[in-house]
Amino acid sequence: MRLHPRAGRYRRLLAGVLLAGCSNTLEVGRDFAASAAGAGGVGASGGSLDLGGSSGNSAVAGTTSAACQITTCQGKIYACGDCVDNDGDGQVDADDVECTGPCDNTEDSYFGGIPGQNSASCRQDCYFDQDSGSGNDRCDWSQTCDPLSLAPSYPPSGDAQCAYDPTATIPGGSGTCASLALAQDPVCISTCLPLTPNGCDCFGCCELPAGSGSFVWLGSTEQGAGSCTQETLADPAACHPCTPVKSCFNACDPCERCVGRPTPAPSCTSTSGRCEVPGTECGDPGDLGCASGYYCITGCCQAVPK
Repeated sequence: MRLHPRAGRYRRLLAGVLLAGCSNTLEVGRDFAASAAGAGGVGASGGSLDLGGSSGNSAVAGTTSAACQITTCQGKIYACGDCVDNDGDGQVDADDVECTGPCDNTEDSYFGGIPGQNSASCRQDCYFDQDSGSGNDRCDWSQTCDPLSLAPSYPPSGDAQCAYDPTATIPGGSGTCASLALAQDPVCISTCLPLTPNGCDCFGCCELPAGSGSFVWLGSTEQGAGSCTQETLADPAACHPCTPVKSCFNACDPCERCVGRPTPAPSCTSTSGRCEVPGTECGDPGDLGCASGYYCITGCCQAVPK
C-alpha cells in the first residue's frame, strides 16, 4: 500500500488520450543517435537535443521490434527518451531497467545524468524532472536530514557539508526535517509523485533490489560519474545508502512493476490491473504504447513534465 495518495495523477491521465495512435511513424536507430550527438544531443555519453516542445511522432527503434515513441523532458530529448539502445544491452528507453523516466540521460546506470543534477549542496527537490535541485516544484528535502549521513562517508551525498542534523531548516524554505518528513507541499505531490517510479521517493532514494528493504540513492557518483548500476547494488561505495522520505514515497507493491524489477513479485496473487487507471498498462507483450506526452514508468503510462 502506498504511503501517500498520488494526488493529481488521475486528473492528468483521464484528461488526456492515454493510448497511442499509430500515425506519423518514424524509424529511429543509430543514425538518430549520431545526428543528435552532432547537434549537441543524445548519444552514448549523454547530452540532450532541445526541441522546445513535445514530439508528436511515434517511433520504432532500430534495435528492437517493440514500438517506441520519442519522448521529451521539458522540451529536451535525453537518452531514456530517444528510442535508441544507447548502452547496447538490447533494451531501449522504458524497457531498460536502468531508465527511470524521460528525464534520465543514462541507460547504463541509475544516475540521471542531466545537466545541473546534484549541483545543489545537500538540498534536494524532485529527482525525476529536468531541474533537480532548483526547488521550483515545491519538493523540499535536505540530505542533512538523513540519519545515515555520518562520518566517514556521509551517505547519500558523500559530502561532509551534509552531515546529519535533525534540527536543520531546509535552505530556501521554512520546513524542518521533521515537518517535511511528515508532509510535502501538495504541488510537489501532484507534479513529482506521478514521475516517481514504484519503489522510490521523490528525491531519488529507491528500494534496490526491489523488495529487499535496502534503499540506495540514484544520484550516487564516483569521481563525478554515476556509479549505481544493477551490478553494483551491493557496493555501498557505488550505490550510497539512503533513507526514503515517506511523505513523498511511491511504495513497491508485490503486484507492481518497480524500479529494478520489471515483473511482479512471486508473492503477487492479485488478478486485477496493475495500474490505478485501467487501460494505462504498458511495457508487456500485448500492451499498447503510451500516447504522445506520456511515458511508461514502471509499467504504467504517466504524463511527462512540460
